[in-house]
Amino acid sequence: MKNIFYCFLFILVLSSCSIQTMTTFYTMSKGKIDIPQKESYSVVYQAKFGDGLTADVAYINESGKHTELKEVSGAWEKTVTLKSGAHVQLKTLATAKSRSKGEYKILVDGKVVSEYILSGKRLNYTFSFDLP
Repeated sequence: MKNIFYCFLFILVLSSCSIQTMTTFYTMSKGKIDIPQKESYSVVYQAKFGDGLTADVAYINESGKHTELKEVSGAWEKTVTLKSGAHVQLKTLATAKSRSKGEYKILVDGKVVSEYILSGKRLNYTFSFDLP
C-alpha cells in the first residue's frame, strides 16, 4: 500500500511539472477550399503575438516554397499571390515566459479562411489548404 501511495505522489509531481511546459496548439488541414476558381489568388497571412511572445513563422511564398522567419513579435502580415491549385500553409511556434495570446488569420481574396486565437506560454498554430 505504501508503494502505491509513493507511486501516486510521484505521478502527481511529474504531471504538475509537465503542465508548466504545455503547448497550446491548433492544427487543421482543410483540403481544397470552396471559392470560385480563377487563375491566381491574393493570400494574406496575419499573426499578432501578444506581450512577451516571440515566434518562428513559416509560410508558403509566391514561388510555392516554404519561407521561415525567426523571432517574430508583435503584429506580422504577409501578402502573396498564388496560382490556382497551390498549397497554402501558415505554421507558427510562439513562446513566452508568461501566459500570452496569439491571434491568427488567413484570407483569400479578402475572404477569411481561418481565424483563431490561442493563449498560453507555448502556442503552436498550423493551418493548411489547397486553392481550387
